[in-house]
Amino acid sequence: MSLRSKEVRLKLVLVVALFAVGVRGASAQITASPSSIKFGMVAVNVPGTSVLVTIKNQYSYSVNLTGITFSLPEYNVYTGLPIQTIPAHSSVSEFGFIFLASQPGVYNGTINFNFVAQGQKQTVTVTATATAFTTTAVATLSTSSMNFGNLGLGRTSTAQTVTVTNTGGPDSIKISAVDAYYEPFAVTGPATPVTLAAGQSATYQVTFSPLIVGPTTATLTFCYNNLPCNAVDLTGTGLMQNKLAITNFPTFPYATQGFAYQANMAAVGGKPPYIFRITQGSMPAGLAMATNGAITGTVNSGDAVGNYAFTVQVQDSTMPKRQTMTANLNIVVDVPPGGQCNGTSVDVGGSSNPIVDLMQLGTGTYCPSGSNCSTCPFGENCQGGLYPDGSNTDPDPHHSDGVAIAQAIQPINGKYVMISLGESASQQPFEQLITEAAADPEVNNPNLVLVDGAEGGATANYWALKSSVYWTELLNYSLPFAGVTPDQVVAAWVSDVNSSTSASFPSDATTLQGNYESIAQNLLTFFPNIKMMFFSSINYTGYSNTTTLPEPQGFESAFGAKWAIEDQIDGNPALNYNSANGPVLAPWMGWSFYYWGNGLIPRPDGITWSCQDLNTDGLHPANPWGHIKISQYLLDWFKNSDLTTPWFVKSGDN
Repeated sequence: MSLRSKEVRLKLVLVVALFAVGVRGASAQITASPSSIKFGMVAVNVPGTSVLVTIKNQYSYSVNLTGITFSLPEYNVYTGLPIQTIPAHSSVSEFGFIFLASQPGVYNGTINFNFVAQGQKQTVTVTATATAFTTTAVATLSTSSMNFGNLGLGRTSTAQTVTVTNTGGPDSIKISAVDAYYEPFAVTGPATPVTLAAGQSATYQVTFSPLIVGPTTATLTFCYNNLPCNAVDLTGTGLMQNKLAITNFPTFPYATQGFAYQANMAAVGGKPPYIFRITQGSMPAGLAMATNGAITGTVNSGDAVGNYAFTVQVQDSTMPKRQTMTANLNIVVDVPPGGQCNGTSVDVGGSSNPIVDLMQLGTGTYCPSGSNCSTCPFGENCQGGLYPDGSNTDPDPHHSDGVAIAQAIQPINGKYVMISLGESASQQPFEQLITEAAADPEVNNPNLVLVDGAEGGATANYWALKSSVYWTELLNYSLPFAGVTPDQVVAAWVSDVNSSTSASFPSDATTLQGNYESIAQNLLTFFPNIKMMFFSSINYTGYSNTTTLPEPQGFESAFGAKWAIEDQIDGNPALNYNSANGPVLAPWMGWSFYYWGNGLIPRPDGITWSCQDLNTDGLHPANPWGHIKISQYLLDWFKNSDLTTPWFVKSGDN
């Protein structure tokens, strides 16, 4: 597994000064500070520091940045386009830089910014210093996996424990993060950071409360200040039961001070309908529970931040004696993160009916008021489902072809690469996926390299252009820094949207479909050995406080991927992946994990989106929990799909 990613190395933000001599002898007009930077002590093979570079162009004319070069391969661009035009008059452009070394030592290097200003070349050089070191500490986990077995819905397992011990020394280690956001598993233990001297330990408890019938897997990841992350694989299977039980996860989605909230009690067994009531404790002030289990209201802005514990009793309709059962539940209240947190769900335009995700929509259709749904592709009138005919299952022979392609993937000069494409809402979770996959004992594949090609502002309409600078950055910076070549790329994960839309359905979605199809063709142009292209949806955007892709546009964007895949399934020659059917012009295309959900209304698998899951803009996944949430969904899918296990997990596990 490669650790050479971008965003996961963002631990410290510095400001770099760039001083350039102005053209025609003028004083420096391209400025920043300082001109020399120090990354400090960075552990070998561990994400180190990130440097933020702010460049201000004070000329009365624009200047062109034609590239950024490095004297040492341990330095690279983290964010920002290395080829761009910086407009005149104090316009600012920011860049992030990273350092990662595989060997100890002192790394004195330079970062060179190459400009053209009114036809004259200028090189601005920043000196950079870092010291990579090895540590005697060793982080040892007491187990690499936990299996909770079969458990009925509505029950919580006995806790299992994992102990982290510093079995090395004399150096100490610090547990900097414990990443486990993935319901239905819950983790308790010491709050991070936790310092462990040689021989010291920290113990964490894990429980399983199944939300669905069938198996569920997740990864509990421990990260450190001076060592690579390591992880425990979690698995458990939910069973249907006839006995009355409350099936909510013990902790509800987070609530926000001063904003609306909604949730619903759920139960199985006994005889419906059910009656719910709180028998002990209390919810946050402003919230109330109806007898049908609906929890609604606005959290009091004066409510304290923290956990609100209460006990709920459910009563069924069995006669002559009703059955009852109780469950201990919690709602956590936090401060407003910055988004429009009242947007807890979104309705179909022109109705009071909440939108349901594509998988639940199935053979039903989506047609908001004012939309001309007869123009939806394939004559389906905007039918749901991830695949044709309202199905969530890829039909054969398309699926069986995909499985055969996956099974045939082999390392190319020792490696095969999966890249990501998208904008910042995709970049951030994929960075987390790189960390999670590198730590996961089931993955830990020496042949697999994950490279994050997603970038802030890299919307689908840009990736659809072969001339886009985002392809240049991926080819000339991201791949070389990871130590791989375009010929080694075999798969791409794509989660992207267009930020500038007409807010018109289905025309925006068909435009996005066209972009995706162009991206598929571009992938084969730049990566001649690419075989597979996987789509994911964007997260819920109903809390957005920007004009960028508010709901329902976030939901509607998934139709673009659905229709692009269906176009390939229907045999569009421009998307052919099978040489037996003619020239190969695109990789095989299909869905990975579809993670859009309608805010606080739970999907059948329990997925919700709280305002606390999103960043201050209410659009991007929050760091760290939103990133972890999506990366866990993706990791679980890539570890278990028959389209990916032949090459994603380590040899012997597929």
